[in-house]
Amino acid sequence: MGSEGYKHFGRIGDIWKHLPLCEIVSSEDIQIYIETNSAYFSYVLEHSLEQDYGIGLFIENSKDHPKVIKSKYYKLIKPFYDEDKYLGSCGQIIHLLRDKPDNYIFFDIDKKALNSIEKSVIELGLSHKVETIQMDSVTGLINLIPKINKRAFVHIDPYLIYQPNKDGYSYLDGFFEASKKGIKCFLWYGFETLNEKNRINDILLSRIKKTEINGVSCDELILKAIHENSANINPGVLGCGILTSNLTKKSIKIISCYANLLVKIYKDSKFKGISAELYYDKII
Repeated sequence: MGSEGYKHFGRIGDIWKHLPLCEIVSSEDIQIYIETNSAYFSYVLEHSLEQDYGIGLFIENSKDHPKVIKSKYYKLIKPFYDEDKYLGSCGQIIHLLRDKPDNYIFFDIDKKALNSIEKSVIELGLSHKVETIQMDSVTGLINLIPKINKRAFVHIDPYLIYQPNKDGYSYLDGFFEASKKGIKCFLWYGFETLNEKNRINDILLSRIKKTEINGVSCDELILKAIHENSANINPGVLGCGILTSNLTKKSIKIISCYANLLVKIYKDSKFKGISAELYYDKII
């Protein structure tokens, strides 16, 4: 599938991101779906230690949690997992929504990744609805915001969210500009230490206080093994958060519900022989 260099797929960060995302996009009214860092449509699973802890452990332990088995994400991803494949977020959303949105817009700087999307949507008969854009997605999103309405859904999927690009914009700027216009936003971010988590939390709370936007929520899943400045293990990411705005109350509840379920699914889990349990932190 030509995804050399992409190693994050199927890891714990993807599970926390995609489990609630699939449910939310299936319930929200979406006319245009936009994704900033689309990467590849699908991947071949390598069954690395990180993937076995991520999607592998998730699939294995979900059998004890009927609500997870009934989720849109599990139903979609399980048949691909059984064939040693993992759908990227763009692949998941297109399989779930298909004809419902008027348009899909996918950003990435990697042309091969965008080509994988283009090829797949041709096979699905949806190429007329899909636009791929090869450029810095921070600036691309900022430029796109004035042209879209409240029925747009923006999935902002970087890693670092507050560092400015060459044009002086950050992913967080894109989130707040879109949110102020009433656009539905879903932003995922990661961190490796508690110091980094606290810095991000302070920045988010400060920006939210200064910006009048509705229905903001922020939920984090974190490995208990995380430390102030380092950790003994790293199964892909030590902690990650989901920041949202303008979603329905139902969607916001979905996020906290699945966060608590993932804590249960990863109870007593280990990575390289060390405890890799999770805890949930509701920031906003």
